[in-house]
Amino acid sequence: MPKEWDVFVSHASEDKEDFVRPLAQALAQLGVKVWYDEFSLEVGDSLSRSIDEGLAISSYGVVVVSPSFLQKRWPERELRGLVAREVEAEQKVILPIWFGVTKQEVLAFSPPLADTIAIKTEETDAEEIALTLLKIVRPDIYNQHPRADLEKMASGEALQKLQDELEYVREELAEYQCPYCKAPLSSRGSYELDAEIGVEVSIETYACGYSDGDEGLQRFCPSDPRFPKFEEFIMDTRESDGQWICYARPITKNARYLSLMRGIGRSEQEAKDQLFHSYERAAKKWTP
Repeated sequence: MPKEWDVFVSHASEDKEDFVRPLAQALAQLGVKVWYDEFSLEVGDSLSRSIDEGLAISSYGVVVVSPSFLQKRWPERELRGLVAREVEAEQKVILPIWFGVTKQEVLAFSPPLADTIAIKTEETDAEEIALTLLKIVRPDIYNQHPRADLEKMASGEALQKLQDELEYVREELAEYQCPYCKAPLSSRGSYELDAEIGVEVSIETYACGYSDGDEGLQRFCPSDPRFPKFEEFIMDTRESDGQWICYARPITKNARYLSLMRGIGRSEQEAKDQLFHSYERAAKKWTP
């Protein structure tokens, strides 16, 4: 069966805050696929079934052996599953970490586990241990990056830098997006407001129809709650040369910001329908 996870982290819940969570986060930031209950379990999941599945589809089992671990039944059950996997595969599967325990305590709990070379946490933090584990479980990643870069990845510094860069890009792009629906800028131009004195004003128009400029708002974005409803117009129809023409007369302040094409038809109703379709096109929200 192909392994979907690089490591399964077996631990006691009491050790999450002090050690296990930082370790799992550091591994994940290094690019390791970690089966860790806070990352992988969802509401409604069966704990026993999820653990069995995690064990079955993980390449390695990281076992955080602590005084709390030695007193728990679930970690012991997980450990038995890992031992069975190691015997069956005839290769290293269990990667023990001794967290505040002595060899005598581990020996009393599990002689095979005590006989396995373990990582000890007395003088090593979670990020350093994550790098040690990385060399075993994902040598491809370990060999791909200089040590200094790996340390930044494990600490989250590289991720934070990337997030800062993305935030900067978002701020830069915001200038070219509609503030209501993020539609891209479609045109930016200027026109003469007063030719005699040479006054020019600029106007920006976005793909959603939103327009704004030096003279203020020109047209609302359809996603703006202020975008006028059709009921904010009165339909004015008249007949001319055998055709019916329907105009939209704004009756609210917001409606004045929306110019609708007149409706033309062979009947009064057809002209009204054409005008309504013009409104529907204008009110259609932009989608990428």
